[in-house]
Amino acid sequence: MKKKAPAARKVPREKVASAKSRRAVRKATPKEAQVSWGAMVESLNARVAARPIPVWDIVALQMAAAAELPPPLLRMANVDADAPDAMRARQFIAMARACVADLHSDRPLAARENMARFLLHVAWHSSRLRVRRGDPAEPEPPQAVTGGLIPFEAHRAKDTLIHMARTPPDRVAHRLGELSGLGWPGLVRCAHSLPDWGPGGRGAAFPEGHPLEALLARNDQFNVYLARAAFLLIPPAVPIGNTNHAQYWFTFWRIAAPDPDAAQLAFRIDADEADALIDA
Repeated sequence: MKKKAPAARKVPREKVASAKSRRAVRKATPKEAQVSWGAMVESLNARVAARPIPVWDIVALQMAAAAELPPPLLRMANVDADAPDAMRARQFIAMARACVADLHSDRPLAARENMARFLLHVAWHSSRLRVRRGDPAEPEPPQAVTGGLIPFEAHRAKDTLIHMARTPPDRVAHRLGELSGLGWPGLVRCAHSLPDWGPGGRGAAFPEGHPLEALLARNDQFNVYLARAAFLLIPPAVPIGNTNHAQYWFTFWRIAAPDPDAAQLAFRIDADEADALIDA
């Protein structure tokens, strides 16, 4: 007498649907996630509020109500892009130290020096302090379609200024308005005409002839202040040490790369090189 084959085990429909959905998610997930720098700042800072009137009008009212303005800023010359490496690095670190001292005079000297060196490391890694305007033909960031020794894509510059405009103007806002020659409300209004971030690099390029791109390309001091403003929007403070600088830069500035470890290693090597130039 033949034994009956065991009955096929029935799998609940919910488990089948769940397994199918997990497979679909795995297939749909890209190898390298794309994320907007502005969206990241939004997730780290719960400061976004709906505004019933144009934001630059609010900024103008806030500026008019300010009881105290900072003293005039000492203007500094641009980095000489044709100078030897050490001279370019020393010119930039002098500008970065002056910026940090102006904005954070109450902080310990070691903390200010760490921030100034981090700005130098970002600039040296990004442009070697030679290139102020990116080439749209270049396929790879950070210098493609960007402006400044510390390169800004159009959407990142917009995110920085618009996020700042959602809080009362501070010393950083006053300085940016002063350096731009537009005033803080005018600079915010100028930023509104920049494109928003989009997947695949959309929003990186400045519109042709845009004043903010020209400003980043001709005014290194404005570029340094804008970079400091961008990093001030990120709650974690800049850590100490070049390995930590590389990790911080990748996490909050570069955000994604085909090989994150290689990208961070390249940044740390460049940071060490920049330090050797100014410490020699």
